[in-house]
Amino acid sequence: MKKSIVFLVLAAVLAFSCKKDDESTTTVSLYGLDFEESPLPYIAPGVTVTLKADISGLFTSDNSSPESIGIYWSVNGGQRDTLTRDAKTSNPVFTYTTTEPGKVTVTCYAFAKDYISTSTSASYVVLDPQTSLIGLKGNTVEIGGNKFYVTDIDGVTWLASNLFGTQSGISYYLSNVTDSILGKYYTWEEALSACPDGWQLPTAQEWDALGSDACALMVDASLLDDPMWPYWPGVSITNEKGFNAIPAGYVDRAGGDDNVQGFLDYAIFWTASEADEEGMAQYRYIYSDKTEVQKGKGSKQSLALSVRCIKK
Repeated sequence: MKKSIVFLVLAAVLAFSCKKDDESTTTVSLYGLDFEESPLPYIAPGVTVTLKADISGLFTSDNSSPESIGIYWSVNGGQRDTLTRDAKTSNPVFTYTTTEPGKVTVTCYAFAKDYISTSTSASYVVLDPQTSLIGLKGNTVEIGGNKFYVTDIDGVTWLASNLFGTQSGISYYLSNVTDSILGKYYTWEEALSACPDGWQLPTAQEWDALGSDACALMVDASLLDDPMWPYWPGVSITNEKGFNAIPAGYVDRAGGDDNVQGFLDYAIFWTASEADEEGMAQYRYIYSDKTEVQKGKGSKQSLALSVRCIKK
């Protein structure tokens, strides 16, 4: 008798489980929500971000067509905002005005009756060129309407900030709010003429005169309170020479885009010296886990690097 009761209970549990599984597999989901256009990844405080949901690519797991699609928005996981019950009829833009430096994620949700909702997000960083990067040292001078740190090393005056404020060069992820923080990226041809009047691109020999101690050139700086140089045992950052090297990375234009690579790993700078191979020039770089300045060479036209200038 007891065995029969046990078998009956087990059968009931299995039947309930199977029914639950069957029901869950019949729930239809939404997919394919997107934005018509995403904001730049880096923007300044006070900028209004405008986003519009693109529901044209929405599809369902069973190829059905919901009668109506609703959408709503959320900023940094906060309370939902601007509920739209039928985006097929009216799909207004969502605006959000940045107020202070920090990381922001805007999420759009799409829902329909009897369907599992879907979402898509756009993340960006709000940077204040005056306050977001901290830790740089030295005196500042105004050159061409822009402020740069400078340092004197063995009788030579160097820019202690990466060059920016020029018509040539590429901004970090095309967001010019980063220019005064990270500098711009220049091809060698651009770098030769990018330095302001009274300044020039240093030669490989002038770079080597700085010495091989990378730690004496690296600065313990933070961007939005996040350290720029990652910690590595044996790499003791001193910035002894006031050079303020930061790992801004580089751009390899040979791939057909201007995306930055090596960010937070490399500080890499053009020299004015050509390499032995045709179409190549010398550069000097600091890698995050190395204590010595490294030497390299790259394409004059497709590689875009940071630039430091010396006073003539």
